[in-house]
Amino acid sequence: MAEIRRDPISGKWLVTGYSGTKSSSVAKNSSVGECPFCPGNEHLTPKIIREIKDKDGAWLMRCFPASNPVFIDQLDEGKRAEGLYDKMNNVGAHEIIVENNSHTKSMSSFTEDELFLLLETYMERILDLKRNKRFKYIQMFKNHGEPSGSYIFHPHSHILATPVLPQRIEVELENSKRHYLQKERCLFCDIIAQEIRQNKRVVSMNTNFIALCPFASRFPYEVAIFPRFHKESFEELGDAGVKRDLTSLMLDIMKRLEKLTNAYSLVIHTSPNYARDALRGDDVPISDYFHWHIEILPRDSRSSRYKQEDQFYVVSITPEEAAASLKAQKV
Repeated sequence: MAEIRRDPISGKWLVTGYSGTKSSSVAKNSSVGECPFCPGNEHLTPKIIREIKDKDGAWLMRCFPASNPVFIDQLDEGKRAEGLYDKMNNVGAHEIIVENNSHTKSMSSFTEDELFLLLETYMERILDLKRNKRFKYIQMFKNHGEPSGSYIFHPHSHILATPVLPQRIEVELENSKRHYLQKERCLFCDIIAQEIRQNKRVVSMNTNFIALCPFASRFPYEVAIFPRFHKESFEELGDAGVKRDLTSLMLDIMKRLEKLTNAYSLVIHTSPNYARDALRGDDVPISDYFHWHIEILPRDSRSSRYKQEDQFYVVSITPEEAAASLKAQKV
């Protein structure tokens, strides 16, 4: 049985004993007719959590539990020690969102309405999972292309509800809180203001959102999308006009990006499932210093990690060159 263990040296939590995806051997060789996510093959997936249909009754988008989940809801936390080591059960949730009924569509070929519907579904599922206070973090991610780890071509996303914070989020919280305590300003808001002033790494921008290649990009053509207003939670983006701005900007970026790479991971960084940084004995509201954002991370052979360690990236193109190339794409 899988369990979550903490590395006392790096501080990372990891899942060990997980057997992998049951359908991977089938999915690698699947045709359109065999794809478990295609219309007509609904019996190959678990019972739906959410399904959106068109006026004729055909489904447009489906959400259901993963058939072989990394995290399982019907468990207690079971926190325990093994000497100095900490471990717990892999309690949580793991859901799949099939983004479109077309097997061959990638995100760049979505219509604005299709992408708008997908973003609203992300928000709805995150809000629903956050009602369970055992879940400390809700992570939405999408892998496109085999180099990113996706073996089913049909467009789909994963949502993981976890009892611990991903280390990347924990580091972002620590750094942004430190900046806030020193300067009483949001780190992300300061970054956005400087990037707009310098205009060297900005790829696209509209009234409410900005897309840029981060100053210390880990991958060629890496893009981060930020709201230009301060907000800690992606899922609480209520205004329809603001959501339309996000949809428009994301579609523009995906059209540019998919001309330069055929594999990427897309991850939404939203606030944890608690209002204050209680883990560190601090009562500063997370809403004061955290700023939600989206990371789009292309995957190819031109980027590497020094000696395979995941904390030191070696990238073949500067963010400034990447931003210029992305802006030059005709969409």
